[in-house]
Formats: sequence, C-alpha cells, structure tokens
Amino acid sequence: MTRRLAAGLVLPAALVATGIAAPAAQAADDGHDVASRKRAVAADKNAARAAAGVARHGIEAPGGSTVNLVVGLAGGVTATGDLGFASKGNASLDRIGVRTVAVPRAEAAKAAAELRAKPGVAYVEEDAFVTADAVTPNDPEWSYQTELPQITVPAAWSSTTGSGITVAVVDTGVTWFDDIAGRLLPGRDFVNSDATATDDHGHGTAVASLIAARGNNAKGMAGVCWSCRILPVKVLGANGSGTQSVVASGIIWAADKGAKIINASLGGTGDVKALRDAVAYAQRKGAIVVASAGNEAVSTRHYPAAYPGVIAVGGTDRNSDYFITFDPETFEIYGSNYGPDWVDVAAPWCTTAANLAGFGTGTTADDYRDDFCGTSASAPLVAGTIALQKSRTPKASNAALTYALTRTARPTEITGFTQYGEIRAARAVTGVDAVAPRIAGAGPAQNKRFRGAITVTATGVSDSGGSGLSHAQLYANGKYVGRDNAAPYSLRYNSGKFNGNVNLQWRVWDKAGNVGYYNRRVIADNKAPTVKITSAPKNGKKVKGTVTVKVAASDASGIARVELYINGKLIAKDAKKPYTFKIKVSRYGKKLTVKVRALDKVGNSRTTASRTWKR
Repeated sequence: MTRRLAAGLVLPAALVATGIAAPAAQAADDGHDVASRKRAVAADKNAARAAAGVARHGIEAPGGSTVNLVVGLAGGVTATGDLGFASKGNASLDRIGVRTVAVPRAEAAKAAAELRAKPGVAYVEEDAFVTADAVTPNDPEWSYQTELPQITVPAAWSSTTGSGITVAVVDTGVTWFDDIAGRLLPGRDFVNSDATATDDHGHGTAVASLIAARGNNAKGMAGVCWSCRILPVKVLGANGSGTQSVVASGIIWAADKGAKIINASLGGTGDVKALRDAVAYAQRKGAIVVASAGNEAVSTRHYPAAYPGVIAVGGTDRNSDYFITFDPETFEIYGSNYGPDWVDVAAPWCTTAANLAGFGTGTTADDYRDDFCGTSASAPLVAGTIALQKSRTPKASNAALTYALTRTARPTEITGFTQYGEIRAARAVTGVDAVAPRIAGAGPAQNKRFRGAITVTATGVSDSGGSGLSHAQLYANGKYVGRDNAAPYSLRYNSGKFNGNVNLQWRVWDKAGNVGYYNRRVIADNKAPTVKITSAPKNGKKVKGTVTVKVAASDASGIARVELYINGKLIAKDAKKPYTFKIKVSRYGKKLTVKVRALDKVGNSRTTASRTWKR
C-alpha cells in the first residue's frame, strides 16, 4: 500500500508565536525529561498564553545591568576584605595579582574611584567583552537570524563558507530568486515527471534558502553554507504532500547525480521498503541523508529520519532545549518528535527563511520571514553544517563527518530528546578527524614460516587525529579473521592445512571511522618433511655387532632433527647432515623394531615405516 507523507510545514502565525515562547514553560517539578516537559506545557496554559506575545528577536547587550571591574593589586593585597568589595578571582588571575568586582552599572564610576583610592590597588579597569572571530555578514536579514549564532555557524564561517559542495533538496521543488543566484543547479520534478523542479508550494525554497542563500552580499539572508550549490528535487506537490515511492525516486536520482548530502525535510510514520532501500542506495553511493524528525511532539518513529544511518534532526527552542508548546487558541500541543534511540541531533525549530508561495500573499521571494518553524527548518541547518564540514575537510569519510557533528553537539537539559544534543557548527567543522590511525609494525616477522595457528599482533598503533582508537580487524588473504576491540591488538590466525604465502592485513579504525592499514606476509607450512632410510639392513635381516643407519630428510622450512626409535623408545637424535646412527644391537633384545622420524623447523613431522631385525 502506498502511504502519504507531508513536509514539516510552516505553522500558522499564532502557533509560531506560542512556540517561540516555549522556554517559559520548560520547568517541570517532576523531572527534566521530555515526558515531564510535555506535562508542564499541558498544565500551564495560562503561562503559554502570556508568553505568546514575547518577541523572538533581540539579544541582550553584553554586560546587562552590571559591570565587571578588573582590579590590579600591588604586593600584599590578596584578601577579598582588603578591597572593601565582594571580589572574585581564580588560580590563574591570582598569579598576576588580579581580582574582579561586579557592581551595578549605574554605580560603576563611583566604585572604580573608591577602589583606586585604596592602598595596594595598582589599577582599576572596566572589564571588556570578547567574541569568537566569527564572520558577521552584511545581509539585511542577518540581525533576525538568531538561530545561526545559537548553533555557532558564524564562527564556522571563519573556516569555510562551503564552496564546491552540492546539497540535494528533496522537497516541493526550489524556485530561483536572487539570493540563490548562481547556486541553483538543474533539477528534476518527480511529481509532474519533467525537468523543471519549480516550487509551487514554497517549502522547498525556504529549505534551500537556509542551506545556500548567498551570504555577505548585502542582500536578503545568509544560508548556513552560502557558497554551496543546491540540487532541487521535487517529490511533493502543491499541497506539500506526496508518496514515499516518489520520495524514493527523488533520493535515488539525487544520489545518481552525485549529491553527497541529501536533505529531506519531510516524512511520515509509514515504513515503505522502497524508501528504505532508496536511502540505503544513496548511502552506498556516498551520500549522507539528513531528515526531519517531525512535529507531533511524539516518540513515534518518523521515516526516512529513523532509517539506519540517516541523520535524524529534532527541533530546539531559543534556549537550546527541547521545543514543545501549545496553541492557546486550539490548546493543541505540538513540538519536536523525540527519542534518543532514533533522533540523533537537534537544531533550532524556528528560523528566518525565504518567503515564497504558500508563506505569504506574494509569489516571489522578495521578502523574508522569521517564522519558518518545525523540524523542516531544523534539518537544513544540520545539512548546511555537514556541507561546511565537507568543504573544509573534503577527504574526510562520511563516518568522520558524522562523528564530528554528533560528538561536538551540546546535550540538552531535557533528557530523552536526542542521542547527542543540539549541534555546534564551529566545533563540528573544525573538529573533523580525517587522519587514519598509524600502525608501526606487526608480528610475527615478515616471511615467518609457521605451522597451524599463529598469534598476530599490531604494534605501535596510534591515532593523531584526536578521536581515539576504536578497534582492529585482521584479514588473511583477503578473508576476515577476527576483531579486537582493545589495544594492544592481537589475534590468533589458524592456517588449517594451507601451505604457502599468507598475506595478513591489519585494519585499525579510529572512532571517527578512519582506517589505517598494515600488511605483513607470512608462510604457512603444514606439510610434513620427506624422510627415508638410505642405508641399513633390510627388513627381516639378522644383525649382530654394530649396525649403521643412514637417513635422508628434507623440508622447505628446514629439518630441525632426525630421531631414531628402537622398540618404541627414542634412542638417538641427529640435527646435522648426514643423519647417521650407530646401533649396538646387543642392547636391544632378540628382536629390534626400528623407525626413523624427521621434524622440520616449524613442528611438522614424518616417520618412516618400521624395519624389523633379528639378532
């Protein structure tokens, strides 16, 4: 049965306003998990109504209503009481004789004068603020894009703005507008079966703007990856919905076109195998698929977000925590879907995005709005961040990109939401580990000959990329032998009855998915040596006095020794050619049963047929 799914659509204005104010209803007396948060929102309708009018934009200026005064101390002035003000310090500042004093801003000048007049005070200065060396674009909408500083995108821009990377937007299509000029590639429309992927809804264009709207061009807004290209793939109709089979077609097409990042701000609860297989196909082609978790504030799995390997994205509020609220008009609770067993990371629920058909009354993207809300907005913020990662470290594996994205995320206060937390773009971009582990050597030695089983070790294993070692696997002649999860890495290889060269290979993974290799050749010798008696009395002969037995033995690994047995007992050994034994027959009774055994240097042995003599 074909199932329907829908985009994470822009919510009505009343819902957006309420959603923005959701942090006011965060606290729950019975815990800090998602369930407690939902109960608190449901119980506190009046608080939600009051919060509905809170403006989303505006960041309080550094310093607020207080001022930090930095006080430099002369010798002997160390205690807080010496200053007459409550001061703070730490071990580092103490080493340079510095304390800090927090005073009301209105009283800063007076307090500074009083401090300067005190004995032992060398200087008093007003503390100054510093910021990361982040790029601040000149786009007119930038001041409203508070979601990007929230996830540290500006700091990431000091490393890269994403040139050379294509992100496929599998959505309602994308309509060209001037802020993505030069960024839009020819696409495909799987709804109308043509090559014109124009957006007749608006959702896809908004998503594309979040990823690749040109930044620092004094126009419009700034996308997360403003130098990226967009590959538009229309799979949803004018009403913002479609079928999973059509979405599957679009994902496959995007992968075939070489897109390495595919954003799908859409989904549903149906799990259709065609969509699952399409995602797996794209992943095999080297694509990272990013998908929205859904907006119903439930833990029910949402597809394609919940498929293996897909980066499932939830939505956060302006406090970087789980987004949930309710509509004060309908009392309907809505918010990000959740579940750390399938939702990986999160990004802001509400963003500034391009305004096209479906958002306002116009049909062109001449204006922007800051209430494109839902996990449909969260996902492209993550996709754009991955594009920045890939641009800065193009040789990194998808596993390395994902590891950096997830391990640098900030855990949310509300638990039970995502596995890793809200993304931090700057650390994700600069923290990609693309360095494979190093393996200095291996044991046994090159061309070591052995019999049966042998212990193989990887020596001098290290990881300089920063993610740390994960595990090692051993292969012999291309076949998997085993895995060791802890260094020092050591595994047992059993050659069975095989004879010949064995090409061993260690593969050592770090936690970011990088793999280091080391090859070592050994020689399996499971073949017994040749041995025969070349000179001795024949079988059944009568003997007397001293009898001489001469033996010939050979082996590819070399002969360790030849042994002589009489009547089942080891009588003599010879380790050097020619192998010769002198037997004084009178010592061994009336009947002598004689055998000769040769051992090679790896432990294989062969014994001759017995000869029986009479005395």
